[in-house]
Amino acid sequence: MDAVLVVEKSEVPGIAVQCDLLLPNGHLQRTYEFDIADVGIRRRLVRRFYGILILQMACTLPCIELFLKYPLPYNFVMPLSMVFTVFLYTCFYVWRDWRRHGPFNYFVLLLSTLIGSFNRSVYLLNLVETHWVYIYPVILIIEILGLMLYSSQKRFRFTQIRGISIISLIFGLFLLLAYRLNRMMEVFSAMACTVEAWYIIYDTHYMLCGRHGYNIGPEEFVYAACNIHCDLPKGMWRLMKMLFFSKIVEAVRMFRECFRTEVC
Repeated sequence: MDAVLVVEKSEVPGIAVQCDLLLPNGHLQRTYEFDIADVGIRRRLVRRFYGILILQMACTLPCIELFLKYPLPYNFVMPLSMVFTVFLYTCFYVWRDWRRHGPFNYFVLLLSTLIGSFNRSVYLLNLVETHWVYIYPVILIIEILGLMLYSSQKRFRFTQIRGISIISLIFGLFLLLAYRLNRMMEVFSAMACTVEAWYIIYDTHYMLCGRHGYNIGPEEFVYAACNIHCDLPKGMWRLMKMLFFSKIVEAVRMFRECFRTEVC
């Protein structure tokens, strides 16, 4: 029997059940719920750690200015930095309990701020070495700010598609402004900021509904902000598995069937 996905709206206000997955035997079910049931408290937590993320992104601006004055061999530095970042964040993801409380959560927050600012600056300056490179963190900050403002209300659901719509709308407005200023290519090169903003709302969902197993508390906004960075290797693995590894497995199965099936 195939798995059946049943999505129902909770009858209790403020409690959101993600989905009920009916297993093949027909009566057992796995339920995904938000770790914080109250929608007001949950969205307050989101606004608080989104505010921290905005401050972290703002730290990219002086980092870019520094590298504009003192350039680095970006083609050499960027691969090493990415490998180190993935390794470090993987360790933080696997061994997570020690960084839940202070002062270690603030240490990881500072470290992730420095790493994120450095990696973002190196990536951007590897593309273009002009002052238009500032447009990437500026757009990203405004996108996250727009998501914060939307999360301040309780009337409408905060689904991923609505978050993506907000991100796309803000980036589209910047593209329109760039077209008027004849700077279309400079702003269009910053399109990766929409992917980064989408990853933030994607990982926010996974973090708050228990997919990562964090069991976030309503006051653990520093821990939640650090998790956005530390979950990056897991998100990359899930993306590669979806785009590449599943296709490879499908190709292997098709090749294996060539030895079993008869043509006629």
